[in-house]
Amino acid sequence: MGFFSSAAAAAIRFSGTGRTALQRLAVPSATRPIARSLCGAPAPAPTLRLDPVLEGVISRFKKSAARASSDETSLVEVFSKLQARRVKKVLLLCSDYDSYTIEEEGVLSEVVYHEYVQLNLRTPPIIERVSSPEKALVRLKETQFDLVVTLLRNASSFVSKVHHSYPSLPIALLAMSATELSALDPRVGLNQSTNVNKRLMWESVNNGDETAAAAEVTGKLARSGSYASSLSDAWIWPFLWQGNTSLFTGMFKLVEDRLNAQKDTSYGVQLILLVEDSVKFYSSYLSVLYGELLKQSMAVANETMAAKEKLMRMYSRPKILLCTNYEEAMDIYERYADNVIGVITDAGFPRNGQHDPLAGVVMAQKMLEQRPELPLMLQSAQGEDSEVARRATAIGAKFASKGSSSLLMELRDFMTEEMKFGPLVFRDANTSKALGTVSTVTQLLSTWEQLPLSSVAYHARRADLSKWFLARSEFQLAKRFRASNYPGDFIDSNGKERPDWLRNWILSEARANRNKLASNVENVQYADPSLPIVRLGSGALGGKGRGLRFLNSLVEEYGLENLMPDLQISVPRCFILATGVYDRFMEENNLLVPALNAKDDEEVLSLFSEAKLPADVMDQLHTYLASMTKPLAVRSSSLFEDAFLRPFAGVYATTMLPNSSPSIATRVKELAAAVKRVYASTHKKDALAYAEMTGNRAEEEKMAVILQEIVGTEQDGYYYPTLAGVANSIDFYPPSNAEPQHGCAQIALGLGSAVVDGMPCVQHLNLGLPSRPVGADESMMPVTALDLSAPVHMGAFVESDSEGAGIVQLPPEFGVMRTFPRSAKVEVAPEAAHNVPGLMHDVHGEQVVFKHGYNEAHAIAPAKKQRQAATLSRISLKQLIQSEVPLPQALSFMLRLCSLGLGCPVELEFALKLRKTPDAKHELHILQVRPQSEVTASHHAKALRFKYLPGSDYSAVASTHALGHGSFENISDVIYVSPETYASCSREQIAQEISALNKKLRAEGRRYLIMSPGRWGNADGTRGVPVKWSDIDGAGFIVETAVEGESVPLSQGSHFFQNILSFGIGYATVNSDEIADASDAGMEVADYSFFESLPTTPHEGKLVRHVQLDAPLEIVVDGISRRGVVMKPGKPFDLYVGQVDAFMALQETAYGSLS
Repeated sequence: MGFFSSAAAAAIRFSGTGRTALQRLAVPSATRPIARSLCGAPAPAPTLRLDPVLEGVISRFKKSAARASSDETSLVEVFSKLQARRVKKVLLLCSDYDSYTIEEEGVLSEVVYHEYVQLNLRTPPIIERVSSPEKALVRLKETQFDLVVTLLRNASSFVSKVHHSYPSLPIALLAMSATELSALDPRVGLNQSTNVNKRLMWESVNNGDETAAAAEVTGKLARSGSYASSLSDAWIWPFLWQGNTSLFTGMFKLVEDRLNAQKDTSYGVQLILLVEDSVKFYSSYLSVLYGELLKQSMAVANETMAAKEKLMRMYSRPKILLCTNYEEAMDIYERYADNVIGVITDAGFPRNGQHDPLAGVVMAQKMLEQRPELPLMLQSAQGEDSEVARRATAIGAKFASKGSSSLLMELRDFMTEEMKFGPLVFRDANTSKALGTVSTVTQLLSTWEQLPLSSVAYHARRADLSKWFLARSEFQLAKRFRASNYPGDFIDSNGKERPDWLRNWILSEARANRNKLASNVENVQYADPSLPIVRLGSGALGGKGRGLRFLNSLVEEYGLENLMPDLQISVPRCFILATGVYDRFMEENNLLVPALNAKDDEEVLSLFSEAKLPADVMDQLHTYLASMTKPLAVRSSSLFEDAFLRPFAGVYATTMLPNSSPSIATRVKELAAAVKRVYASTHKKDALAYAEMTGNRAEEEKMAVILQEIVGTEQDGYYYPTLAGVANSIDFYPPSNAEPQHGCAQIALGLGSAVVDGMPCVQHLNLGLPSRPVGADESMMPVTALDLSAPVHMGAFVESDSEGAGIVQLPPEFGVMRTFPRSAKVEVAPEAAHNVPGLMHDVHGEQVVFKHGYNEAHAIAPAKKQRQAATLSRISLKQLIQSEVPLPQALSFMLRLCSLGLGCPVELEFALKLRKTPDAKHELHILQVRPQSEVTASHHAKALRFKYLPGSDYSAVASTHALGHGSFENISDVIYVSPETYASCSREQIAQEISALNKKLRAEGRRYLIMSPGRWGNADGTRGVPVKWSDIDGAGFIVETAVEGESVPLSQGSHFFQNILSFGIGYATVNSDEIADASDAGMEVADYSFFESLPTTPHEGKLVRHVQLDAPLEIVVDGISRRGVVMKPGKPFDLYVGQVDAFMALQETAYGSLS
């Protein structure tokens, strides 16, 4: 080929004279602008339009992401805002003798600390004791306290002095006996009977500047001339010591609850209203009430939800607000009516400043008229046959006599049975016989599904579910259930009540919310079998685990399973051993130092194989396998894995387990061995070298392990899906008329290991042009499957770290696809009444779809007959992609959705199962998401844009499909395999020689260009040299060339390809007939003869040639046009490419494209 390509020659002829044109452009490169940059950047490719429903989900995701960035009520922020005002430091004034009485069960601080730990509350307050009022006043001047607790006998002048100087400081008066209460200051009594201001004042302090508010109150009192009279407005609570140190915790929490009520209720926190003016009784009640809250907290700790969500439930426990008079109680109720979960009230207490024996009855009647379902307990000193008791029963309140010997037990029963703290008891609608008791949402789901419809209706009318969820601080669900109206919202077109609709709606809501909350669970014993992810142990989930959590959040939040009519998008169930299990395994077996010092991989594996997993982990694996009998993928998920820029793709081990032994002990043993093999791969030599190249310390790496259900079905002893593969946001090799930004997919029949391992039996399709796939013909594509009868190898790393010895290649006839090619019908939930917006949508706004047993009475008979007549039909891969399954649309949708979530292009691993029954959907399972490695620019990018490629007189390599950007410098070594050697010699031996040369040059710090026919990293050696990543990780530029009579299969989707891009290594494919446009024909160069003409540098191998040049090669790649060149010595890029391309660019600007 001459100096110019045909296009360049035509351009020069068009301009008049080639020499003049070149002379005009022959200016120094330092002052000459890059020609292509003069023409401006290319217009961005139009976004691939999807189905309106899918576009709607993407639009909603963008809006939700924008809201999440500024939403003040996000989980973390709400967590930090709940109970923001806390009692941190308490001043206790009591004599030495009284302190012994109070602390007879132990040091008071230690007792309080123990109770706080049990309640999972934040740091307990520091209690500082002083023995005299004088010392107390001194300490108040020196230190800021949040609460003062003083014995009642010290209250006479001390309380007035404290309130004089610190009017907003709460004061607790502690009486050591009931007789002391008779000596209570009348002003304190007035405070209890009339005071509403203490709450209002503290709200203003809470919402503004505390010092300013306090100063304003102080000034007001000073102007009044009487601090003493101000005690009626002070925050003073008398309490009676009855020998229970829990009273102190109750006092502290009571103050905090009052301080935080206004803010926390705005986030949905509920309230328990305690109206009682008897110091003796409310002092007794506090330990019972907070004790029940403790039990509820412990129950939530055993529930199936993420750790943050558990803490949120504990921190958002119901608050207890104590009121001592009618006005204060009604003021609080009217302000927080929607948040009041229950009321416990005395029958008589002050009203209008005077004791009213029926104030509680009047108040209860008003509350129950507004909210008939409100749990309300009315108590009185009178007996069960009193007028007060009869009136309580008449208005629907629970009555308790204060004279009862079991009063506190009745109070506990009221909280558990009426307010729904504790287990929820389902009862028969007619006989009230208990039908089942549930303590967790998991139990509720299974019991509610089997409950008689009459019982469903009974509990709906009583609003029992909303009460139970409110008590558990599940506000979103409880509010939604409370807003629904049964039977009004569940009437069919014939006017018939439909409790079956209600049951299905409740199940859908609860499951959606449960799956959202339970993205990581620390104890498999409490895991709902329907949960998508179960987590064992503390620590991180690793890279893959993070991706799976994100995928599950998308599935649940946007209802992806029901989004497309004939395709269900989901994520396989996973059990994840978090990095904390790895840490324990390494520490208990003392493995870290021996593993780092092991001489080879065999020694590493031997060390790990002989070690033992923790006993409790083995127990949990046994529990897991008791219900999991499908084949499993045991996958690595390290801290470094699937990270941005450094994906660690394919570096660690993955094992496929048939999990088919009839003995669960055998299956547990095989699973434990597979887990330890994954742990051992963390310390393989290849993994250590990779970590070193990425700048990570090997000892900082931690490994989580994912146990993932393999997608597929069994056929003739083999297990595999219909097809599987990898989808990418960017197609680095788009066909003509297709855009890189439309993404692509690499598809293999059966398991996806053929794609990630670089096997040749793969089809490539651009998602914007799926009708033009390239690659293997379907009739020649083998099926990758798991042999269920293959023995599980537990003693060595397999040659390919992907998947293991149980993976086989079946003949193409196993890939024959059959399905029911007609969409199944589903029915959606009914529209809600106006007071329940969107009842047909779940708690996250997604449409509720019931596929089993929903609306049975109105099923259409002809449709049933049609389904019965449907038969399995054979379809081709082309038919599957282009008509039967909306796979390109679904993959494009998921790529865009995940790219928005991760903020970068992504790569997805997926598997597809065709439906086998007419009522089912096809199933698209997303197995993994990770950032897609992008082209890395050189720091010295000379040529931002060029399209012209020189001929073989000037270039050793010229490619229209190169990756990278800029100049690849300081490469003067070339390792290559001649086409003759490639065709006639052992490719395994070639790989060994390349590995040896790589090791030598890498040790010397010399990057090199490597070139060979076929595809680098081809796992089986049939279409290229079967090197592993560690065999060529010292390369600076990699070239693949065509094999005569064959085409170079595309590398996209393979782990090998991921690593090339992530390390910024240049990459070029030459003469790939599969992808090259017709206009590019003849432009590419791979001049092996040039390298053959150079003297060889001696080395131990005989099949691979190593050439060392005197000066570095000039290698330039345009990452936008995908052009790449390796110039020959003495043929500078600026002269033989840059200037010609600049001329062509100007001509195109003036006259349009010359092609």
